[in-house]
Amino acid sequence: MTIHFREPRLEDGGRIHQLIQRAGTLDLNSAYLYFLLADHFRSTCAIAENGDDLVGFVTAYRLPDNPDTLFVWQIGVDASARGQGVASRLLGALQERDWFSDIKRIELTIAPDNPASQALFTRWAEKLGCSIRNEPYLSSELLGDGHQPEDLYVIDL
Repeated sequence: MTIHFREPRLEDGGRIHQLIQRAGTLDLNSAYLYFLLADHFRSTCAIAENGDDLVGFVTAYRLPDNPDTLFVWQIGVDASARGQGVASRLLGALQERDWFSDIKRIELTIAPDNPASQALFTRWAEKLGCSIRNEPYLSSELLGDGHQPEDLYVIDL
């Protein structure tokens, strides 16, 4: 499998939405939101393709009030490409962008029952030569609808 990484384009929003639907492991938001992310935040997002097939994506953005902080929002890999390092390579694709040298802090949230994401971001922090810490952030009560809590993870660069 030859995987190519690039910035998303507006038309990729629907493909990202479909991948999340198929995967069933991430919170599914409206297709409209993924179109906006693929268009307005393309420079801080990335997709992975195998030929014409979308096999992975990462959505992220710089905090408006703290542009030296990157918030990694969602990362997903299609079942057909799991176990091949696609998620790590998506994060690496972000790290290779010119703006990444301005980043001093990376934030993200992970549910306590998601060891795969915890391991992924711990490995990324190690590759960056940094430690990662976490603290409670969004409670189940605050999120509602039976949603798991989300802990805030921070990597200081």
